[in-house]
Formats: sequence, structure tokens, C-alpha cells
Amino acid sequence: MNKQGNIDPGVWARVEGYARMLFRKDTPWTVKATLIAAIIYLISPFDLIPDWIVGFGLIDDLTVVSILIGLAIRLASENKTDSETKS
Repeated sequence: MNKQGNIDPGVWARVEGYARMLFRKDTPWTVKATLIAAIIYLISPFDLIPDWIVGFGLIDDLTVVSILIGLAIRLASENKTDSETKS
């Protein structure tokens, strides 16, 4: 967030990129499943640390979602590298 309380436009660009990756036909199912798992965890009422514990409840959400998105990016880049070497 910037000083005015608005979310940085770069964040929305990343979210848009992940959404495009999720809906592309050539995206591997493992990447799609990982992104869907991140979305489900983010909106799910069940957490590792309850959200009512101020501060820590949101940190676990951010941590788990960041790990899942990082995994999806790594899987996508590995798949891209594999497909380039096969060509």
C-alpha cells in the first residue's frame, strides 16, 4: 500500500498475470491446481492461525499464499524450460 492507502498498481498487474496463467489453455494442471489452492486458502475460513489473533492471523495467510504462488511460478518456469528443450 502506498501513503494514500491505495494498493500499488504493480500488485494488480501481478494478480492479473496470475489470473491469465490460471485461464490459459497451455498452463499445466499442476500450476492451475497450485493457484486454485492459493485462492481457496485465502478465502477459506479455516487457517493455520485464526484471523482473530491480531497480526498473526493475516501473516499465516500471506505466508501460505506466497509459498503456493512461488511454487506455481517455479512449476510454470520448469514446464516452460522443459518444453523449450523438447523443441
